[in-house]
Amino acid sequence: MLAAVVLILLAAALLWYIAAPLLRPDALERERVVSAESEAVELQSRHAMLLASLADLEEDRGTGKLSDEDYERLKESLTSRAVEVMRKIDALPEPGPAPLGPRPLDSGGETSA
Repeated sequence: MLAAVVLILLAAALLWYIAAPLLRPDALERERVVSAESEAVELQSRHAMLLASLADLEEDRGTGKLSDEDYERLKESLTSRAVEVMRKIDALPEPGPAPLGPRPLDSGGETSA
């Protein structure tokens, strides 16, 4: 009997621990900000990869691994994809307030008053 009560209390505490952040009034706003930041990081990463691919393409052309026709076709494709990603980055909303939550540890530098 005592074990069942302890188990129920433990389950209730675990449920509260998991659900509490979702019940906060600012939970939706925090999720929106975090989602927007995640999308921005993903788009910037994709853009960097496309630029690296363009650089690799230039190198492959310089070493003779690609014909001029293949180079032009691939360059046009990569460039248009990079421009599309840049447009998506530019269309992102301005970052909102910083999400609430754990803050980074102090780097040990002096603080301004």
